[in-house]
Amino acid sequence: MSYANIKPKLDIPRGQVLSLLKAFFFFFSVLCSWYVIRPVRNEMAVQAGLENLPVLLSIVLLVMLLANPIYSWLVSKVKKDRIVLYTYLFFILNLLCFLLGWNFLDESGRARIAKVFYIWCNVYSFFVVSIFWVSMINFFQSHEAKKYFGIISAGGSLGAFTGSSVARYFSTEICGTASMSDWGPFSLIVVSVVALSIAMILSLGFKPKANHPSNMEEPEEILGGSWMDPFRSVFRSPSVRNLTLYMILWTSVMTIGWMVALDIIQNWSSDSCERTAFFARIEQIVTPLTLICQFFITSYILRKIGIAAVLIAYGFLLFAGLFAYATFPVFTTVLVVVCILRVFEYGFNKPARETIFTALKKQERYKSTVLMDTFVARSGEAMGSWFAVKGMLILGLSSLSAAWGALPLAVLLSWVGYQTTKSKKV
Repeated sequence: MSYANIKPKLDIPRGQVLSLLKAFFFFFSVLCSWYVIRPVRNEMAVQAGLENLPVLLSIVLLVMLLANPIYSWLVSKVKKDRIVLYTYLFFILNLLCFLLGWNFLDESGRARIAKVFYIWCNVYSFFVVSIFWVSMINFFQSHEAKKYFGIISAGGSLGAFTGSSVARYFSTEICGTASMSDWGPFSLIVVSVVALSIAMILSLGFKPKANHPSNMEEPEEILGGSWMDPFRSVFRSPSVRNLTLYMILWTSVMTIGWMVALDIIQNWSSDSCERTAFFARIEQIVTPLTLICQFFITSYILRKIGIAAVLIAYGFLLFAGLFAYATFPVFTTVLVVVCILRVFEYGFNKPARETIFTALKKQERYKSTVLMDTFVARSGEAMGSWFAVKGMLILGLSSLSAAWGALPLAVLLSWVGYQTTKSKKV
């Protein structure tokens, strides 16, 4: 296959160029706002200890369960083109409250804020990204999504890289001995607020299209319905049900794999600086490879090979990764497996899932997709973490044994991926 066959042949209509550019920088700003404060969240996780992560993730899951009905109620009452605006404004106010609290409270108060901030960050990261994609899947149609979502995802990758770079620049004490400012890592919140504010402004240019298939059927400005709609759709809609099961499985298996990988890395080195450098190396590899895929390969794969192949392949890749962990538990294995899985997730699997979302009914696009990206995804993570850490402990086994136990789940993921595309043709 020659390069000419895989390079993007997007044929972008002149009227769509500006929209694509705005979507690109919209996602750039969203992920920049998250990745600039992600190191703060990660530091809280390290200090909490690996053995405590299942409990923390379970608390996050509970918060997600409470937040989703509130979000569903909101989108049932406000105009569709104001959903992103109100949601992002709410999170901006949250960030400012954290910043003020950190500045004015004493050490004991800051300790409590740090724990709340860890839980809040896990909610924030899922909601801001999920609601961005709600805006996209209600603006672009399915055939447009196959062409453009890879490019838009590349904007997010660049934003993530920029946010991480800014965080690294401002964090004067990662492995060194220099002291930080009085605000410490929370000073990065200022950058996050600016980036999310830019995203909020750009969101105003993405009103749901009147010619979107479901909007032609249901043109009302206000979505209507109730806060229970996303939960009901899991039982009533085969497409939503299959997508929900797929989300639970891949997040569970990915979390199990990540827990096993962390165990391998902890056994490899007890030096915090060395581990930090190792994770930084992963970022340096993943970001450029993901960008190459998103710019030059994703569109071709989705349009020519098909979404089904992507969803099915994910299970086989996870199977191979878990098998590699179980048989070759060394840091080189972690480096290779994590890089491959993350590039595949961001470069192919995420755009494929979002393309499927464009074919859902309007109520499902606004409500069910957010439920899947937040509560369902966190459910999978919580289950995976309990399985990898607490489950193996109860059985008297090491967390490395979880890799063997998760192999059947990886196979099941491929089968569910096939059923998902079978129930919703895109």
